[in-house]
Amino acid sequence: MAARPASALPPEERAELYSFEPKWDGFRCLAFRTPERALLQSRQLRPLTRYFPEVAAGLVEQLPPGTVVDGELCIYRGGRLDFTALQRRIHPSAAHAARRGELTPATLVAFDVLVSGGVDLRGRPYWARREHLELLLRDARPPLALTPATRDLAAAQAWLAEHAAAGIEGVVVKDVRRGYRPSRTSWEKVRTRATVDAVVGGVLGPLDEPHALVLGRPDGGGRLRVAGRTRPLPQAARVELGALLAPPRGGHPWPARISSSRFGQLPPEPVAYTQVEPLLVVEVDADVCWEQGRWRHPTVYRRLRVDLVAGDLDTSGGM
Repeated sequence: MAARPASALPPEERAELYSFEPKWDGFRCLAFRTPERALLQSRQLRPLTRYFPEVAAGLVEQLPPGTVVDGELCIYRGGRLDFTALQRRIHPSAAHAARRGELTPATLVAFDVLVSGGVDLRGRPYWARREHLELLLRDARPPLALTPATRDLAAAQAWLAEHAAAGIEGVVVKDVRRGYRPSRTSWEKVRTRATVDAVVGGVLGPLDEPHALVLGRPDGGGRLRVAGRTRPLPQAARVELGALLAPPRGGHPWPARISSSRFGQLPPEPVAYTQVEPLLVVEVDADVCWEQGRWRHPTVYRRLRVDLVAGDLDTSGGM
């Protein structure tokens, strides 16, 4: 079951119909506890068991046979969720997986139960499944954890505002009356977003009417690094920016082609773009998925910052 993007939490007069959960920055995972073992499966139906042997072993110890739970595989270290460490666990070598499991152990944060004792619970309302999940995981310990959930709108608003630094991406909103419907987008997800300034170092599309911007942020040494891209620009912004952008006057700090991994796209592939003189500063809305000096998801263009130049941006290397 999936969640569709939403711009805001439900209004207070309807909040009692919903439960709110943190949106974890990890790999979506279904865990099947068979009589013999535990199997982990991605949202795309790909097997994950071999990459997270410590999680599978822990689930065998803690979940009774005939159980299926839905959750998120996460790695927490350095005071926040570490998605990059999670990606590094995907390796064909079993020895590598076991070694990484010792160095950067993962946790399955469970937020739903689909089957218990061989009984299909998907047709039951969320509130009933949540009660069952709380009983099932009342003694849970790593590598298994129960996600927090609240019916308090103020608490959900606090998660949005106060927990981005820990890697919580936002809040998932679930109608307590609904069953679990595979492949349906009946849940909603509200992402935590921050307003950030960035330098335009290139564009996708023609220079005089760009489709999207390639953005840069200065690193700790003041060097401009590729930080990500915007979503497609509104038509008015294309015209406004196209009148101001200019080709590089000399050298450019970036290569002629950029790896798609700089835009959060895998597998890495070279992306053609048009370089511009890195002078314009723009304001964008970005989510909290900032790691290794880049945004994992496209940002939303807001406005041109005519009051700033590239040298005004913070050079700490952070967002």
